[in-house]
Amino acid sequence: MKKLNFGCGHRFSSGWINIDFNSEHPEVIAHNLLQPLPYPKDYFDVIYSSHVLEHFSKDTGEMLVKECYRVLKPQGILRIVVPNLERTCREYLRLIDSIENEESRKQYEWIIIELIDQLVRTEHGGLMKTYWRQVLENNDESSINYVQARTGVNIKEEIATNNTNSVLQKVFSINQNKLKNKFKYLYIDMVKRLIPRYVRKSMIDETSLGEKHKWMYDSYSMKTLFERVGFSNIEFLDAHTSKIINFSNEVLDINPDGTVYLPGSLYCEGIKPNK
Repeated sequence: MKKLNFGCGHRFSSGWINIDFNSEHPEVIAHNLLQPLPYPKDYFDVIYSSHVLEHFSKDTGEMLVKECYRVLKPQGILRIVVPNLERTCREYLRLIDSIENEESRKQYEWIIIELIDQLVRTEHGGLMKTYWRQVLENNDESSINYVQARTGVNIKEEIATNNTNSVLQKVFSINQNKLKNKFKYLYIDMVKRLIPRYVRKSMIDETSLGEKHKWMYDSYSMKTLFERVGFSNIEFLDAHTSKIINFSNEVLDINPDGTVYLPGSLYCEGIKPNK
Protein backbone atom coordinates (compact mmCIF):
# COMPACT_ATOMS: atom_id res chain seq x y z
CA MET A 1 0.00 0.00 0.00
CA LYS A 2 1.39 3.40 -1.03
CA LYS A 3 0.71 6.15 1.54
CA LEU A 4 1.58 9.86 1.36
CA ASN A 5 1.88 12.24 4.32
CA PHE A 6 2.31 15.79 2.97
CA GLY A 7 3.40 18.73 5.10
CA CYS A 8 4.48 16.17 7.68
CA GLY A 9 6.75 18.38 9.79
CA HIS A 10 8.15 16.27 12.63
CA ARG A 11 5.19 13.83 12.61
CA PHE A 12 6.06 11.15 10.08
CA SER A 13 6.09 7.37 9.82
CA SER A 14 8.48 4.99 8.08
CA GLY A 15 5.48 3.27 6.46
CA TRP A 16 4.63 6.45 4.52
CA ILE A 17 6.18 8.68 1.88
CA ASN A 18 6.67 11.85 3.90
CA ILE A 19 7.11 15.22 2.18
CA ASP A 20 7.41 18.81 3.36
CA PHE A 21 8.85 22.15 2.25
CA ASN A 22 12.08 21.39 4.10
CA SER A 23 13.71 18.13 5.16
CA GLU A 24 15.77 17.66 8.29
CA HIS A 25 15.40 13.88 8.38
CA PRO A 26 16.32 11.16 5.82
CA GLU A 27 12.73 9.90 5.80
CA VAL A 28 11.32 13.30 4.78
CA ILE A 29 11.49 14.41 1.13
CA ALA A 30 11.86 18.14 0.52
CA HIS A 31 9.24 19.43 -1.91
CA ASN A 32 7.64 22.81 -2.53
CA LEU A 33 3.96 22.13 -1.82
CA LEU A 34 3.01 25.18 -3.89
CA GLN A 35 4.03 23.07 -6.89
CA PRO A 36 2.24 19.95 -8.19
CA LEU A 37 2.87 16.79 -6.20
CA PRO A 38 5.81 14.93 -7.79
CA TYR A 39 3.89 11.70 -8.40
CA PRO A 40 1.91 10.26 -11.31
CA LYS A 41 -1.84 9.95 -11.57
CA ASP A 42 -3.51 7.13 -9.59
CA TYR A 43 -0.37 6.41 -7.57
CA PHE A 44 -1.36 6.40 -3.88
CA ASP A 45 -3.84 4.33 -1.90
CA VAL A 46 -3.94 6.81 0.97
CA ILE A 47 -3.07 10.49 1.45
CA TYR A 48 -2.94 12.15 4.85
CA SER A 49 -2.19 15.66 6.07
CA SER A 50 -2.59 17.31 9.46
CA HIS A 51 -2.78 21.04 10.21
CA VAL A 52 -1.34 22.00 6.84
CA LEU A 53 -4.23 23.12 4.63
CA GLU A 54 -5.02 26.17 6.80
CA HIS A 55 -1.56 27.54 6.05
CA PHE A 56 -2.48 27.96 2.37
CA SER A 57 -4.87 30.48 0.89
CA LYS A 58 -8.36 29.22 0.11
CA ASP A 59 -7.62 28.88 -3.62
CA THR A 60 -4.18 27.33 -3.14
CA GLY A 61 -5.60 24.89 -0.60
CA GLU A 62 -8.16 23.76 -3.13
CA MET A 63 -5.44 23.29 -5.74
CA LEU A 64 -3.58 21.06 -3.29
CA VAL A 65 -6.68 18.95 -2.62
CA LYS A 66 -7.10 18.62 -6.41
CA GLU A 67 -3.53 17.35 -6.60
CA CYS A 68 -4.38 14.77 -3.93
CA TYR A 69 -7.33 13.65 -6.04
CA ARG A 70 -5.09 13.34 -9.10
CA VAL A 71 -2.45 11.14 -7.48
CA LEU A 72 -4.91 8.97 -5.54
CA LYS A 73 -6.01 5.65 -7.00
CA PRO A 74 -9.75 5.09 -7.50
CA GLN A 75 -11.16 4.10 -4.09
CA GLY A 76 -8.15 5.80 -2.48
CA ILE A 77 -8.69 7.66 0.78
CA LEU A 78 -7.85 11.28 1.56
CA ARG A 79 -7.71 12.22 5.27
CA ILE A 80 -7.32 15.92 6.03
CA VAL A 81 -7.03 17.28 9.58
CA VAL A 82 -7.40 21.01 10.27
CA PRO A 83 -8.19 23.26 13.23
CA ASN A 84 -11.94 23.28 13.81
CA LEU A 85 -13.13 26.85 13.29
CA GLU A 86 -16.67 26.06 14.41
CA ARG A 87 -15.47 24.61 17.71
CA THR A 88 -13.37 27.68 18.47
CA CYS A 89 -16.21 30.04 17.55
CA ARG A 90 -18.68 28.16 19.76
CA GLU A 91 -16.26 28.38 22.68
CA TYR A 92 -15.80 32.10 22.04
CA LEU A 93 -19.58 32.62 22.09
CA ARG A 94 -19.94 30.56 25.27
CA LEU A 95 -17.38 32.71 27.03
CA ILE A 96 -18.69 36.05 25.76
CA ASP A 97 -22.15 35.06 26.99
CA SER A 98 -20.76 34.47 30.48
CA ILE A 99 -18.16 37.23 30.50
CA GLU A 100 -19.25 38.53 33.92
CA ASN A 101 -17.82 35.35 35.39
CA GLU A 102 -14.17 35.78 36.42
CA GLU A 103 -13.06 32.40 35.05
CA SER A 104 -14.77 33.15 31.71
CA ARG A 105 -12.88 36.44 31.48
CA LYS A 106 -9.59 34.61 32.01
CA GLN A 107 -10.44 31.99 29.40
CA TYR A 108 -11.59 34.72 27.02
CA GLU A 109 -8.04 36.10 26.99
CA TRP A 110 -6.90 32.83 25.44
CA ILE A 111 -9.82 32.05 23.11
CA ILE A 112 -9.58 35.39 21.30
CA ILE A 113 -5.87 34.69 20.71
CA GLU A 114 -6.63 31.15 19.55
CA LEU A 115 -9.23 32.51 17.13
CA ILE A 116 -7.33 35.45 15.63
CA ASP A 117 -3.61 35.52 16.39
CA GLN A 118 -2.30 33.11 13.76
CA LEU A 119 -4.29 34.94 11.10
CA VAL A 120 -2.87 38.39 11.82
CA ARG A 121 0.47 38.08 13.62
CA THR A 122 3.53 39.72 12.06
CA GLU A 123 6.14 38.52 14.56
CA HIS A 124 7.30 34.97 15.24
CA GLY A 125 5.21 33.39 18.00
CA GLY A 126 2.73 36.26 18.01
CA LEU A 127 0.51 36.88 21.01
CA MET A 128 0.36 33.14 21.74
CA LYS A 129 3.98 33.06 22.79
CA THR A 130 3.53 36.22 24.90
CA TYR A 131 0.45 34.73 26.59
CA TRP A 132 2.22 31.43 27.33
CA ARG A 133 5.11 33.25 29.00
CA GLN A 134 2.70 35.42 30.97
CA VAL A 135 0.68 32.56 32.47
CA LEU A 136 3.90 30.69 33.29
CA GLU A 137 5.38 33.71 35.04
CA ASN A 138 2.14 34.15 37.01
CA ASN A 139 1.98 30.41 37.76
CA ASP A 140 -1.61 30.54 36.52
CA GLU A 141 -2.38 26.82 36.59
CA SER A 142 -6.05 27.15 35.56
CA SER A 143 -5.10 29.05 32.38
CA ILE A 144 -2.24 26.66 31.66
CA ASN A 145 -4.60 23.70 31.97
CA TYR A 146 -7.26 25.41 29.84
CA VAL A 147 -4.83 25.98 26.97
CA GLN A 148 -3.51 22.42 27.18
CA ALA A 149 -7.03 20.97 27.16
CA ARG A 150 -7.92 22.97 24.05
CA THR A 151 -4.71 22.59 22.08
CA GLY A 152 -2.74 19.66 23.48
CA VAL A 153 0.21 22.02 23.98
CA ASN A 154 2.23 21.57 27.16
CA ILE A 155 3.16 25.22 27.64
CA LYS A 156 5.97 24.53 30.10
CA GLU A 157 7.67 22.05 27.76
CA GLU A 158 7.02 24.20 24.68
CA ILE A 159 8.63 27.31 26.16
CA ALA A 160 11.58 25.31 27.53
CA THR A 161 12.09 23.61 24.17
CA ASN A 162 11.89 26.89 22.25
CA ASN A 163 14.42 28.51 24.57
CA THR A 164 16.82 25.59 24.13
CA ASN A 165 16.31 25.35 20.38
CA SER A 166 16.88 29.06 19.86
CA VAL A 167 20.42 28.59 21.17
CA LEU A 168 21.08 25.23 19.52
CA GLN A 169 19.75 26.39 16.15
CA LYS A 170 22.24 29.24 16.06
CA VAL A 171 25.08 26.81 16.66
CA PHE A 172 24.05 23.70 14.70
CA SER A 173 21.43 24.64 12.13
CA ILE A 174 23.79 25.63 9.30
CA ASN A 175 24.38 22.72 6.97
CA GLN A 176 24.85 22.30 3.25
CA ASN A 177 21.12 22.30 2.53
CA LYS A 178 20.47 25.50 4.48
CA LEU A 179 23.53 27.60 3.76
CA LYS A 180 22.04 29.28 0.69
CA ASN A 181 18.87 30.19 2.61
CA LYS A 182 20.93 31.59 5.48
CA PHE A 183 22.60 34.08 3.14
CA LYS A 184 19.28 34.91 1.49
CA TYR A 185 17.60 35.67 4.82
CA LEU A 186 20.62 37.65 5.98
CA TYR A 187 20.29 39.83 2.90
CA ILE A 188 16.53 40.27 3.47
CA ASP A 189 17.18 41.21 7.10
CA MET A 190 19.65 43.90 6.00
CA VAL A 191 17.07 45.34 3.63
CA LYS A 192 14.44 45.37 6.40
CA ARG A 193 16.70 47.42 8.61
CA LEU A 194 16.65 50.20 6.05
CA ILE A 195 12.95 50.71 6.79
CA PRO A 196 12.28 53.09 9.72
CA ARG A 197 11.49 51.19 12.93
CA TYR A 198 8.20 53.02 13.54
CA VAL A 199 6.68 51.64 10.29
CA ARG A 200 8.54 48.34 10.14
CA LYS A 201 5.94 46.26 11.99
CA SER A 202 3.10 47.46 9.75
CA MET A 203 5.03 46.69 6.58
CA ILE A 204 7.03 43.54 7.31
CA ASP A 205 5.94 40.07 8.32
CA GLU A 206 8.52 38.39 10.56
CA THR A 207 6.68 35.09 10.91
CA SER A 208 8.31 31.89 9.69
CA LEU A 209 7.19 29.73 6.78
CA GLY A 210 4.00 27.86 7.64
CA GLU A 211 3.43 29.74 10.89
CA LYS A 212 0.38 31.79 9.93
CA HIS A 213 -3.10 30.62 9.06
CA LYS A 214 -4.36 31.86 5.69
CA TRP A 215 -7.77 30.22 5.84
CA MET A 216 -9.91 28.30 8.32
CA TYR A 217 -12.39 25.46 7.93
CA ASP A 218 -15.55 24.13 9.53
CA SER A 219 -17.43 20.96 8.66
CA TYR A 220 -19.53 22.69 5.99
CA SER A 221 -16.64 24.33 4.13
CA MET A 222 -14.49 21.20 4.32
CA LYS A 223 -17.30 18.98 3.02
CA THR A 224 -18.07 21.32 0.13
CA LEU A 225 -14.35 21.50 -0.73
CA PHE A 226 -14.12 17.71 -0.92
CA GLU A 227 -17.31 17.61 -3.02
CA ARG A 228 -16.11 20.26 -5.49
CA VAL A 229 -12.90 18.34 -6.10
CA GLY A 230 -14.83 15.11 -6.70
CA PHE A 231 -14.57 13.04 -3.52
CA SER A 232 -17.45 10.91 -2.31
CA ASN A 233 -18.36 9.11 0.94
CA ILE A 234 -17.23 12.17 2.90
CA GLU A 235 -17.20 11.65 6.66
CA PHE A 236 -16.09 13.49 9.79
CA LEU A 237 -14.38 11.12 12.20
CA ASP A 238 -12.11 11.52 15.22
CA ALA A 239 -8.44 11.06 16.07
CA HIS A 240 -8.88 7.35 16.76
CA THR A 241 -11.16 6.47 13.84
CA SER A 242 -10.40 6.12 10.14
CA LYS A 243 -11.19 4.08 7.05
CA ILE A 244 -7.43 3.79 6.54
CA ILE A 245 -6.37 0.27 7.47
CA ASN A 246 -4.53 0.13 10.82
CA PHE A 247 -4.49 3.93 11.07
CA SER A 248 -5.22 3.72 14.80
CA ASN A 249 -1.77 2.14 15.19
CA GLU A 250 -0.06 5.16 13.62
CA VAL A 251 1.35 7.84 15.93
CA LEU A 252 0.00 10.67 13.80
CA ASP A 253 -3.32 11.93 15.15
CA ILE A 254 -2.65 10.34 18.53
CA ASN A 255 0.36 10.32 20.84
CA PRO A 256 2.22 7.16 21.91
CA ASP A 257 0.18 7.09 25.15
CA GLY A 258 -3.09 7.14 23.20
CA THR A 259 -4.02 10.75 23.93
CA VAL A 260 -5.10 13.02 21.07
CA TYR A 261 -2.22 14.96 19.53
CA LEU A 262 -4.16 18.10 18.59
CA PRO A 263 -7.51 18.24 20.44
CA GLY A 264 -10.30 20.17 18.78
CA SER A 265 -9.29 19.26 15.25
CA LEU A 266 -11.64 18.52 12.38
CA TYR A 267 -10.97 15.09 10.83
CA CYS A 268 -12.35 14.72 7.31
CA GLU A 269 -12.06 11.70 5.03
CA GLY A 270 -13.26 11.18 1.47
CA ILE A 271 -12.88 8.51 -1.19
CA LYS A 272 -11.93 9.00 -4.83
CA PRO A 273 -14.71 7.25 -6.76
CA ASN A 274 -14.15 4.75 -9.52
CA LYS A 275 -13.99 6.22 -13.00
